[in-house]
Amino acid sequence: MSVITVKNLNKYYKTGNESYHALKNINFEVGEGEFVVILGQSGSGKSTLLNIIGGLDDYDSGDVCLNAMNYKDTDDITMSNFRCSTIGFVFQSYNLIPVLNVYENIVFPVNISNKKVDEEYISQLMTKLGIADKRKSFPSMLSGGQQQRVAIARALANKPKIILADEPTGNLDTITGNDVLQILLDGVHTYGQTLVMITHNPSIAEYADRVIRIENGVIVQQ
Repeated sequence: MSVITVKNLNKYYKTGNESYHALKNINFEVGEGEFVVILGQSGSGKSTLLNIIGGLDDYDSGDVCLNAMNYKDTDDITMSNFRCSTIGFVFQSYNLIPVLNVYENIVFPVNISNKKVDEEYISQLMTKLGIADKRKSFPSMLSGGQQQRVAIARALANKPKIILADEPTGNLDTITGNDVLQILLDGVHTYGQTLVMITHNPSIAEYADRVIRIENGVIVQQ
């Protein structure tokens, strides 16, 4: 069953009188529990595509559906609630909130979606990610690898059906990057999550169920 469907997607960026066609008639589907890598060089359009799938960016034409919900028919409040409950985001830049400690950062999406925090689940998650002893630490006190682990815990905190990861190992050393990748894969295998990851690293693609390759805004392989 497809949980992500993208049909005839087009995205333009306009600067003054100039227009750049960033995504050109993109079509693909992602099945439930599938790990898909979107592979492409910098500037290929992969980050733009991921942001659109996550409802963080708009688009000019086409259709994007997650769990059969068409983004065209969705208002901003519904979209925001949907993101909190259904999608977990992992960014290369971590995007942790500096004034919140590790625990507070992790449960932040649960709190803003007005759900009750599953303390046992969060505790198990932090232990599995090796950050249980950092519970009260602030982001500035953590290494890059530790911050990324917190970001992954935050992405998993709401038990989302879909994880969208944007170059999650890009700023990490090889060993830490491999650990982060394995943790994300564990989410697929343990919780049946759908994982879509963008990268320019071909070695990561070896772990994927399927690779979508994008060049200059066009899908050239899937």
